[in-house]
Amino acid sequence: MGIFDFFKKKAPEKAPPPLGSTYSPPPPANVAPNYPNAPVNTRKEEAIQTLSLRKETFALSLRKKSMENVIARIAVAMDKSGSMKKLYKDGTVQSVVERLLPVAVRLDDNGELDMWLFADNAKRLQSISEQDFFDYVKREILNNPANDFWGGTDYAPVIHDIVQKYVREEPSNVPTFVIFITDGENYDKEEAKQAIIQASHHNIFFQFIGIGDEDFNFLKTLDTMGGRYIDNANFFEIQNVNLVSDDELYDLLLNEYPSWEREAKRVGLLQ
Repeated sequence: MGIFDFFKKKAPEKAPPPLGSTYSPPPPANVAPNYPNAPVNTRKEEAIQTLSLRKETFALSLRKKSMENVIARIAVAMDKSGSMKKLYKDGTVQSVVERLLPVAVRLDDNGELDMWLFADNAKRLQSISEQDFFDYVKREILNNPANDFWGGTDYAPVIHDIVQKYVREEPSNVPTFVIFITDGENYDKEEAKQAIIQASHHNIFFQFIGIGDEDFNFLKTLDTMGGRYIDNANFFEIQNVNLVSDDELYDLLLNEYPSWEREAKRVGLLQ
């Protein structure tokens, strides 16, 4: 897959289709369709100001979904396969981290964003907070030899480790909301399926996001995947994450979670 092919595609000017299909919103008027770099703040002061604005934007999304009283542990599982390398180095991954931090600041009981990397295996990283988010990817990933790995794409190892942390190591009545970002098809389809089925017995919800122009055939089976205690996962695609506004991204993230929470309460996974 050519990972930058999707930067060249102009999104159609139409309303987003139903979840589970490709979402390619029109670029904002002040952003060129072929803009090659992620909108990352290069100065800490600017990054802090932008974070404050994004917290307000996320609060509006919560009100639209009637989720003002929701509390959840927030985690991000970020693909670190070889095809993602340019997105780490050009600032896209740092930009995504900065855009997702308000979700944790507002919903998480300790205001931190827990972080995993995954390729052929899974790696837990230091959690991200408002105090240390600036240059997190460069500091903790790109300039850290311990995290200097690139591999294939397997989903099961990171799903299992997420369950290990939140169910066995740190059990809680507070649910966990996992934002799972990948740019490629996984090699471990059967293992990943079984991992998702096993996770459905716990108070963990997975929001999968496909970026780029991969087919994502496995993730498109989530809506019809059998064997689960309850439906515990949702999926949507974005060809170019840098051309999606903050409010659009937050609305997409929150689209399925309320219905999962209601069902989890109905079957006793949540109180």
